[in-house]
Amino acid sequence: MNTLPTTPQPATGLAPYRLFHSQDLDETRSNVGRIFKPHALGVCGKRQRLDAQMDHLAIGGLSLNRLRYGADVTIEPECLDDFLLVQMPLAGSAHIQCGTRTIVSDPSCASVVTPSLPLHMRWQGQCDQLIVRIERSALEAACGNLLGHALPRPLEFELGMDLRHGQGQAWRNLVLFLAGSQFTDNAAQHPLLAAQVEQLLVSSLLLGQPHNYSSALQHSASTPAPGYMQRAQAYIAEHCDQPITVGDIARHAAISVRSLYAGFQQHHGTSPMAYLRLVRLQRVREALVQARNTGSRASVTQIAMAWGFGHLGHFTAAYRQQFNELPSQTLRG
Repeated sequence: MNTLPTTPQPATGLAPYRLFHSQDLDETRSNVGRIFKPHALGVCGKRQRLDAQMDHLAIGGLSLNRLRYGADVTIEPECLDDFLLVQMPLAGSAHIQCGTRTIVSDPSCASVVTPSLPLHMRWQGQCDQLIVRIERSALEAACGNLLGHALPRPLEFELGMDLRHGQGQAWRNLVLFLAGSQFTDNAAQHPLLAAQVEQLLVSSLLLGQPHNYSSALQHSASTPAPGYMQRAQAYIAEHCDQPITVGDIARHAAISVRSLYAGFQQHHGTSPMAYLRLVRLQRVREALVQARNTGSRASVTQIAMAWGFGHLGHFTAAYRQQFNELPSQTLRG
């Protein structure tokens, strides 16, 4: 019989980072929304009384959070958009619906919430969750680096993570260690350590939790792309802000245009120019997020033009199809 080992309480590690403790619905919704996103929050039943509490520790581009509501609540954030959540109940349970999939999450099963899919949740009153928030851009960039190319579709993770065995148990132990360790406090103060913690968690999630690129990651690890494909991808990455053609890519890769098309179709399931457009869309998104975070006055039009998108209507449609939101929404956050 497989059982979870006794759960070390991470409160000692996160309690100093208490964000709030409140019995007010609006105050709770506002505080949680600042860390995650604005959402609808409702208490189920007239006799239920909210007793919410949240700890929050930011580490580079991710954060560790412990959250409970103390009452049965419904949570409706629509899509998370810019970030992913891994929610690990320490006690109680929650009903999670993400896209078309539904699970009951408890101390044996975490929920991995895909950013691009609609989310609906109902937490029981005793539900107490340890939550890891990871930026979507960091996950997509890491996955693209592992694959050697930009992602043609958004990442979509399997919703349930079994915390009792294998990779899920390893993830659970890692997060519990980080939530209760003095090391994490030090990492939050030092950018280099914070980047290493972020890389560790991102890589662990990408390689341990099933998603729509898992088989491609396994294939790329066992059969690396031939040299001409690596040269072509490197050329595109370095010159994607310039008006390059298929002929330019083929000449740099020392391969015929016909073979170049065949290689991209075999390894990426797309054409060289479609791959170039994906890389440019990724760069636009990165520039929009940077402009938002730095308070830059750069416009969507300026950034799109800088990365070679001359027709704004076509660009907006392609961006929305790729990232499930308008470029203006990315810029506004």
